[in-house]
Amino acid sequence: MDSTTLLAFPRESADPLERDLAEIEAAIGLVEQGVATRVRLVGLLRPDAVAAAGLARAQEAMVAFRLDRSAGGTSRITLGPRT
Repeated sequence: MDSTTLLAFPRESADPLERDLAEIEAAIGLVEQGVATRVRLVGLLRPDAVAAAGLARAQEAMVAFRLDRSAGGTSRITLGPRT
């Protein structure tokens, strides 16, 4: 039987920046632990504002980070694969 891995997922925060960073950290954790190869985050409240901090955390964890913008101006962040 496979072992179970517990992941700490983001806790609720009233601050949109804290919430977005918590989502990024959770996605990094999924990639770090091998649960996912890539995680795409959509619907973040302020993705452009947290991109630099998210990139730094991803680099520290050796996880690829990409910020994409759609033609409509919506931003999304993709984390993974491991680098």
